[in-house]
Amino acid sequence: MHSFQRDPADHRVSLTLFAVMFFFVVSPLYADQAGSQSNVSQQEQIRKLEKQLDELEATAVNIRRTLEALKEPNEPGMQPAPETIAEDLTRVEALEPSPTPTPGLAAAAPSPTPDQPTDAIDIVDNSAVPSVSKVFNPDISVIGNFIGKAGEANPFEERSPAALDEVEVALEAFVDPYAKAKFFLSITQEGAEVEEGFINFITLPWELNARVGKMKATFGKVNTLHPHSLPWVDVPLVVSEYLGDEGLIDAGVSVSRLIPIGGNFLLEGTAEIFAGDVEGVFERQQPNDLFYLGHLKLFRDITDNSNIELGGSLARGTAAEAGGARELSGADITYRWKPLERSIYRSFISRTEVFVHGGDAFEEEAGGFYSSADYQFARRWLAGLRLDHVQHLDDPSVSDRGASLTLTFRPSEFSSLRTGFRRTSYAGDVDVNELLFQVLFSIGAHGAHTF
Repeated sequence: MHSFQRDPADHRVSLTLFAVMFFFVVSPLYADQAGSQSNVSQQEQIRKLEKQLDELEATAVNIRRTLEALKEPNEPGMQPAPETIAEDLTRVEALEPSPTPTPGLAAAAPSPTPDQPTDAIDIVDNSAVPSVSKVFNPDISVIGNFIGKAGEANPFEERSPAALDEVEVALEAFVDPYAKAKFFLSITQEGAEVEEGFINFITLPWELNARVGKMKATFGKVNTLHPHSLPWVDVPLVVSEYLGDEGLIDAGVSVSRLIPIGGNFLLEGTAEIFAGDVEGVFERQQPNDLFYLGHLKLFRDITDNSNIELGGSLARGTAAEAGGARELSGADITYRWKPLERSIYRSFISRTEVFVHGGDAFEEEAGGFYSSADYQFARRWLAGLRLDHVQHLDDPSVSDRGASLTLTFRPSEFSSLRTGFRRTSYAGDVDVNELLFQVLFSIGAHGAHTF
């Protein structure tokens, strides 16, 4: 047998080739393992960065929501941005209810159950808020006027021994910041009608005040008052004789202005144009037969406790009886005294009005007057005296005269009881003595009448 012996040089070549093959085989595996470890570390870092980014985005969202809540215009003390404010003349702001808790509200609130979180309970307060419930409703009032009569029969005035003489329903509200509307409905035994219904514009240029609708004409003092505002049970003879049973009330336009003239004086001028239809006084014959009226009033404070008012009125229209013109003129003076220290216990007011009637439709002028004095001698008690005199329109040589005494008890501003004794001499030969009784009562919010 031949023995095989390897040459040492071949052995070295084999080792060299083995080393080269090991390098080319093992190096890629090592590189793959190192690359794998590097990729794992990079992905972990990416996940951490993404998580941090998500947390930052959530924080930004929460911050934005907080800012929006702080900017909300309904939050107390905050105002909307200037560009979001729009002028709305008809919008009415409702008064917020008092933050004072209602007694018993906390006791009525449900308590959370063990398995129910506290913030999951909605406590709803259904209590009524008066200012919100009436924000779009007008002020409404109803006034009853009950009149009773005893004594001799009056052939010139038909009056039931006892009757609810009139019920007045008043509705008043602002139309917008520039005007206020007023409606007065009169309900009597004859039926119901709109006594007055007009809109009053209070912010006109040149400090003017205007009324448009059906209203009482600004003639003297008594004609502008509603029956429940009179200090007597009845109206003076000269008013019913010259101004009709209902007074000068017509549809038209009235414009007035206050004029300060210095020296503690105040002058008011009024010009009015009416349709020309007043029952028993004016009657329009042609489309242009309107009824015109002008009135001047001068007011002055005498002292801190007293003042005086002088007025003059002139009205002209078409007479109801004929086609000619009828003219009415009048002058009035009012004196008031009310001490500041005892204003609820003592006061005094006197009124005097003089009327003159004439015009183309009448051959002679006629005139009349009334004069009254009312004294408050206790907190709820007043006493009054009134004298009347009037000439007849068809025959000024014949006149009626009257005198009346009144006693008024006012339990509150919502009610009053009045009794009066009246003696009237008609045409100089018919005397009538009457005892009158009146009860006035009102409900609801009734606005102040013309001063």
